[in-house]
Amino acid sequence: MTENFHDRKDGKFWVETPLEQLGPTLNSIGVAVFVIDVEQGDNYRIAFINHYYERVFNVSARELVGREIREVLSEDAAIDVIAHYRRCIESGQMEQYDEEILLPSGVHFSRTTLTPLRNNGTVDRIIGTAIDITDRRRMELDLENARDRADVANKAKSSFMANMSHELRTPLNAVIGYSEMIQGEYLGPLGHEKYKEYVGDIRFAGQHLLDIVNDILDLARVEAGQSEIDEETIPVRDLVESALTLVTHGRDGDTVEFATGNILEDVSVRVDRKHIRQCLINLLANARKFSRKSDIVHITTELLDDERLCFAITDSGRGIAAKDLPVALAPFGRVDSAMDASTQGAGLGLPITRAFIEQHGGDLFLNSVQGIGTTVFLVLPRSRVELPEGTRATPTIEGLKDLFTVDGVNIPKDAVSMADGMLDRLPLGAVLLDRHGKVLRYNETESGFSEMKVERVVGRNFFKEVAPCTFTDEFHGRFNDICTGKVDTYIFSYVFTLRRPWKVLIQMRADKKPGNVWLFIRWT
Repeated sequence: MTENFHDRKDGKFWVETPLEQLGPTLNSIGVAVFVIDVEQGDNYRIAFINHYYERVFNVSARELVGREIREVLSEDAAIDVIAHYRRCIESGQMEQYDEEILLPSGVHFSRTTLTPLRNNGTVDRIIGTAIDITDRRRMELDLENARDRADVANKAKSSFMANMSHELRTPLNAVIGYSEMIQGEYLGPLGHEKYKEYVGDIRFAGQHLLDIVNDILDLARVEAGQSEIDEETIPVRDLVESALTLVTHGRDGDTVEFATGNILEDVSVRVDRKHIRQCLINLLANARKFSRKSDIVHITTELLDDERLCFAITDSGRGIAAKDLPVALAPFGRVDSAMDASTQGAGLGLPITRAFIEQHGGDLFLNSVQGIGTTVFLVLPRSRVELPEGTRATPTIEGLKDLFTVDGVNIPKDAVSMADGMLDRLPLGAVLLDRHGKVLRYNETESGFSEMKVERVVGRNFFKEVAPCTFTDEFHGRFNDICTGKVDTYIFSYVFTLRRPWKVLIQMRADKKPGNVWLFIRWT
């Protein structure tokens, strides 16, 4: 019935038919309908409202019908409503808008559609429909207010932490410095060996606390936008060697070994030396921390086929379950028990590393399988890679496809045959869509990052209900190409706009069933 208001060509029917005859029909439908008579002198009088309008907006037709708009609404509200009526009349086209209206029953939010009805070229009536969006609008306002409050609190926290450097570091440096002096017995012997042991404990605890404070302050500065990049051109080998030197210094009894693989010669990067070195130190230290005795941690560098540079740090330690990856990448995220003395830390190593690499326009990816180990890829963009003049880059690995390979398994190729249980254990998101965009499969890893429960996503339209930010030519256009068989696969970067903008790497691939498409998503 609503479509008839907007689409019927015989406008005279609605203008000339007495409302006494239209009333029973309009009162029988489940749409809020109102009719406005257009009078001389820019006056608009309520000619009719149906029963559904009365119920939805809690008003009485007896009290409203026959009254002029200016009598019913406040002066400001009447001015806005009349402006919509004028535009509708002047354009001769349907007018749709959202409005806040104050009725005798209270404040309501409405999505209103107006249709002008002409009689001999003159608009005599406007017929309209109204959808009550009060509850939805109030929920949106609550969410906006909550987000604003969270933003203010987060900025205040970041600003506070970024300005606490001196206040926190000065006393800690004093504790560490004096404990070193006492431990070294600079002013004479302590008199008892146990005191020396205690001083050593004080120094270790102070240094450990200072490391945590430094991590918190580094992350706070990045979040507050106060961390600047001091760029210089550095050979890749120098970065790797300096990171290895610092992470192994003073650990003669360390049972975990470090080994270098392919370290690119004659390749330099334009980066902040301190930040990128800290990234490598964090990753190497993490690999050692979660490795077993006599394990070997490998670090290698590779040039991708798109000339991006990739650092890869691999261990054969305990690994991380797919469901725990979002926790591991979140600030203060601890996958292991806080009481596990072998894995001390505040859970800031990976978040800080990701923050620093993203400052450089790069990405961080994790491949991890429980009981097998972890590989972390640190990727710098082509714009930061420098080669000797007159030489061309020679890719050492295939490139982006390698980031979708875990423990030698090409996931996009093999996942099409995996059961749901195996799919849930993958370290990357996996989504299967039919040709219309309906979600057929949605693994637990994707659910962990998106914070959308599997049961609430499966069966819904991915482009309209799950991730509307993907309904673009860039994303949906590629989906259509694969659906129709124009191409078999795409690999591209994209930004999901969920709780915040998330940069992801996506491999889009055709399923065995024609028309179905897989999305394999690497979250950075």
